[in-house]
Amino acid sequence: MASNNTNRKRSKVRIWYERAFIPLGKFFGKLGISPNMVTVLSIFVGCVMVFYLWQRNLIAGLITFGIAAFLDILDGSIARAMKKTSKFGMLLDHVSDRCVEFLLILGFILGAFLPGWLGALTYFSMILPSYIRARGEAVSGISGESVGFFERKEKLGILLMGMIGEIFTKYRIIPIAALIVTVFSLITALQRIIFFHKELANREN
Repeated sequence: MASNNTNRKRSKVRIWYERAFIPLGKFFGKLGISPNMVTVLSIFVGCVMVFYLWQRNLIAGLITFGIAAFLDILDGSIARAMKKTSKFGMLLDHVSDRCVEFLLILGFILGAFLPGWLGALTYFSMILPSYIRARGEAVSGISGESVGFFERKEKLGILLMGMIGEIFTKYRIIPIAALIVTVFSLITALQRIIFFHKELANREN
């Protein structure tokens, strides 16, 4: 029952998302730009972001982070608009998501916005829910999408607000944002473990 509810929730968001960005996808698709090209480009932009953060240029880091986030939206929009969706494209998109998240945290550490231990803990907590979902779906065959209250958009949104807060206030806001992301991501990981435990227990009974 829970998986059906989450799928209905996802479908409403997905329908809105696809309709909103289809014109954007068509525009770039007609220029001959493929979804996978955009996906790979987002990783390279993430590398530029690391350089700026390492140099403690938080404004430039924020701008490149925004570009990488835009590219993450654009690749899916092109794929849907030009009917070029593929399983490999979905895999590549997930890989690029994890790469950009890692590069963001790495940049925070190199630029001394985060201590190394907190950066490592934050990144671990960010990828843990995704790993649990992937393994849970592989074992059970049950979709775990939208299970948990704190997903990727919330994680990146909090870190984005941390960057903006540190730019305009000059206070150490990024470590606070990282702590929030860590705690809420771990809670989401626990929610997904509980979800798959219940689903598998119901199936076995």
